[in-house]
Amino acid sequence: MNVQLLKKLGNIDQIAGIRQSRILHGRAQGVEMAEFYNAAGLRFTVIPDRCMDLYDLSYKGVNLCFQSKVGLVSPMDFNAMDGEFQEQWTGGAMVTCGLDNVGDHVDMDGIFPTHGRTSHVPAKTFGVDTYWDGDNYVLKATGEIHQSSVFSRHLSLRRTVQTGLNDKALTICEVVTNYEAEEEPYFLLYHINFGYPMVQADSRVAMSKNFGAPQALTELATGFDTLHEPVDGIDEELYLHTVIGGETAAAVIYNERMGLGAYVRFDTKNLPGLLQWKRMKSHDYVLALEPCNTYGCNRRELLEQGRASTIPGYGSVENHLEIGVLDGKEELANFLAKL
Repeated sequence: MNVQLLKKLGNIDQIAGIRQSRILHGRAQGVEMAEFYNAAGLRFTVIPDRCMDLYDLSYKGVNLCFQSKVGLVSPMDFNAMDGEFQEQWTGGAMVTCGLDNVGDHVDMDGIFPTHGRTSHVPAKTFGVDTYWDGDNYVLKATGEIHQSSVFSRHLSLRRTVQTGLNDKALTICEVVTNYEAEEEPYFLLYHINFGYPMVQADSRVAMSKNFGAPQALTELATGFDTLHEPVDGIDEELYLHTVIGGETAAAVIYNERMGLGAYVRFDTKNLPGLLQWKRMKSHDYVLALEPCNTYGCNRRELLEQGRASTIPGYGSVENHLEIGVLDGKEELANFLAKL
């Protein structure tokens, strides 16, 4: 442990810790939260009642994420009917999409709602821990959700979210396991959402060099790397970035005037693509960077095209992601140069 630091403190909670709480009122009534904060100024909330997804995300008091006008919603409010997605999507720093579907709503041998059910599943087990590892004070949350259906699939997602005393990044490590004897398709997309003031007209987006040329998936395409002021009624833009090599890939949104950036880095073994959602509409002003195994398609399209990822009976796959902050023009320049 860092004894010299501890001598200056009455309690380590002065500068780093995890606070657990429960929301009392509104559509998120009863939802539990675990708020992480550290000495670097990184602050975020893990929501065990919603697949351990991330809701708040800020750095030194500056908000980094997008939260929808719906706000945080209890999983008890979930409705799988077509068209209900827009009534219950919370946004937040990261929403887990899957494991049964990630694209548009599909009716085929069952109902597979937009972006799937996973983000609405509470963790069956959840716990937090803080401890010294050498001179680093570790902040960690672990848990597991099960997405299953009688006479059909049984998949679990076991997740660890972690940061350290002076870290400007958080890491997510998770294992998806198939508890059935039969091979099972799975669909996974990490919907990582950035908002104002990280999203502004003079902010820019950059991708690591091991992505191929971006493919615009919508008619409106003003450029994946530029943003602009909010426009009333404007439609969304979607771009697919496909990994063409390398064990990791990264994407970043940054603002040189502010001297601030936020990045997503991920292992590419099981995540061969990144979907980029750009919505410059007033009140829905958001830029999402979404590592995925689904190429922006829904369950039916991927199964019919033979492109769905699968997990063998009793098998597992493992994914690692990092969401981090770049503070100052020098850090920005160094990160961009290494992309």
